[in-house]
Amino acid sequence: MNEAEEITTNLTIRALPARVRVTLTARAKARRQSLNAYLLDVLSREATTPTMDEVLADIDSARVSTGLTTDDAVAAVRTVRDTEEARWD
Repeated sequence: MNEAEEITTNLTIRALPARVRVTLTARAKARRQSLNAYLLDVLSREATTPTMDEVLADIDSARVSTGLTTDDAVAAVRTVRDTEEARWD
C-alpha cells in the first residue's frame, strides 16, 4: 500500500488549553501552514522518530545477532589503536 492509498483517520483532542492552541496556531502561521497541516507534520515527525527505548532495543538486538559484547568492541578498538600507534613509533 503506498502513501496515496494509506487509510487515514480523524483525531479529536479534548481539553486543549487555550494557550497551547494559540502557540500551535502561531507556529503554523509562521510556517504558512494551516493548523491541521502543521499538526500533521508534528505528529508524523513524532511517530517516525524512534524513542530512546526503541533505539536501545535495536542496539541490543544487533548486539545479540552479532554475538559481540562491549568488551569485544573495546578490544577491537584497542587493537586498531595500538597498530596505528606502532606505525608512528
